[in-house]
Amino acid sequence: MDLILYFLVIELGNLRLSTATPLADVGWFVLGLLMLAGLSVLVLWWSRRGRRDPFV
Repeated sequence: MDLILYFLVIELGNLRLSTATPLADVGWFVLGLLMLAGLSVLVLWWSRRGRRDPFV
């Protein structure tokens, strides 16, 4: 039974502080998310703006 459970365990890897993600990589990731969110808002705004009927 222990052998079956061993294969179901998810190994998280080495969690020592020396293997942590550098702060610069986290910063670029956050910057990328903010850019993606900003572009999404811009596209939604542009789409909503384009559907307005000018004759109403």
